[in-house]
Amino acid sequence: MPRIPNTHYQDPVDLIWLQAATRLGITVVRSADAYASWDGKGTLTLSCEEHLDADDCLAQMILHELCHLLVSGEGARQQTDWGLDNTSPRDLVYEYATNRLQAALAQAYGLRQFMAVTTVWRAYYDALPADPLAACSDTAQPLALAGWQRARVEPYRAVLHETLSATAAIALALGESASADSLWGTVQSKHPTGFHRHANTTLQCSTCAWAIPRQDSLLQCRQTRRGCTPASYYLGDTPHLPARGRLAATQIACEYWEPTLTVEDCFRCGSCCHKGFDVVEVTATETFTKRHPELIEVRSVDRRVVPRPQGRCVALTGDGSSAAPYLCRHYDDRPRSCRNFELGGDACLQARQRSGYKSQRGS
Repeated sequence: MPRIPNTHYQDPVDLIWLQAATRLGITVVRSADAYASWDGKGTLTLSCEEHLDADDCLAQMILHELCHLLVSGEGARQQTDWGLDNTSPRDLVYEYATNRLQAALAQAYGLRQFMAVTTVWRAYYDALPADPLAACSDTAQPLALAGWQRARVEPYRAVLHETLSATAAIALALGESASADSLWGTVQSKHPTGFHRHANTTLQCSTCAWAIPRQDSLLQCRQTRRGCTPASYYLGDTPHLPARGRLAATQIACEYWEPTLTVEDCFRCGSCCHKGFDVVEVTATETFTKRHPELIEVRSVDRRVVPRPQGRCVALTGDGSSAAPYLCRHYDDRPRSCRNFELGGDACLQARQRSGYKSQRGS
């Protein structure tokens, strides 16, 4: 007599994302008649498995649609396809913003590759910088940042955090058993600092600009120091970072690895002279003060500064391009604090972090 099963297998990550959708008032159905469609009444239709790319998963498709909702705003729930026109370039900026938000949320849990977007948008997604929500010229960035702010509000915050955390836990459990070309193997494991491990496992902490060598052949990471922690889009409580932790020089680098800086980086960056700090303090006896009094702002009897209107030092020239590198027009007479500013030191790296700048060589 043939056996008749009374249960059936379901992908665990599918289950937790279907539950997440339900908790947010969204019913997911599968159909071969649509790739992804929202009816404005509570039903999200997603394509059947046979019509998806080999590296697609239901989890990333649900996350993508939730990011569309977050970028477009709560009012989009009552509009077909979140109020977006997907037949013309009219709303392309909203698609790009959704990509940015999805990358930021997924990255915070080590899932940036696992939860990557699909189809024709993948090239844009893969080209996003280490911080997808950092200020830039892309008009999609403010929309993505607004979506992130909505993600921090309940019920989205709890649902997304719990679901992304559960996805990461399942993926990490499977990662070591997965084949080299498996999507499960793309999840980033935890780094000893508390961040995630870098996707490029050939990089080591000893080659990172943020490493501080010690006499015992170990390293300390500047990014774990108070005030230096890089921006994170983690939706739960901020993970504790072991500020005094020691790292082996051969330790595989974390996701925020950055190559040791060179003078050429100064010409491209200029963060110490704009965005990174508000003012430069000077004394009355300094050469700069005596030779360039027109650039000095006296704020009190004992305080003189070189002002930075709109965050940019009045002595700075250039825009960081190869044709117009950042330069100080009074470099030979520069203030003592500028003269003592160390390339690759704590202040330098903090300035770069505050300005959202990261060397493209380390991407």
